[in-house]
Amino acid sequence: MNQLGTVYATKRRRRNGKSLKPPPKDGVTKSNPSKRHRERLNAELDTLANLLPFEQNILSKLDRLSILRLSVSYLRTKSYFQVTMHKIKEENQYRSRGELSLYEQAFTDGDMFLQALNGFLVILTCEGEVFFATHTIESYLGFHQSDIVHQSVYELVHSEDREELQRQLMWNSFLPPESAGISLQECFLQEN
Repeated sequence: MNQLGTVYATKRRRRNGKSLKPPPKDGVTKSNPSKRHRERLNAELDTLANLLPFEQNILSKLDRLSILRLSVSYLRTKSYFQVTMHKIKEENQYRSRGELSLYEQAFTDGDMFLQALNGFLVILTCEGEVFFATHTIESYLGFHQSDIVHQSVYELVHSEDREELQRQLMWNSFLPPESAGISLQECFLQEN
């Protein structure tokens, strides 16, 4: 009661009567299935990240989605170049054994090309996705190779240049109007 004679109802909170269960005697603790799944997923993503061809300081900054994106991009690029190099190796089997093979020459020329270029090389798909970028792109644009591979190039160029870049990426825009409907493969077959 207060001085005016009114009674206030006060309700006290009860403490939670649950006590912590002691750990099992055999040392095995049960864990949440969701937690086990997350831990397994994180372990697999760490393993996948360590297989990527980047330095550890770059890998430590990557999130889950970036690890998956770079893994897919790396596998696509590796698959493409393995098929290309396999074709070159087969062609070299018919050539003289004394000459430096085109397969070996391609790697030597690639390093010299990057040195002579004094820049970087970016390979784009027809849709404007960065298929491959050399590691030297970081010195010129400030983007690490892992930041732009498998990303849209339209995010990197100025908005006024996007339309022209898109036109350049459309391979059939340079064909005569009567040939504009053919596929890229048919276009190459016509040239041979």
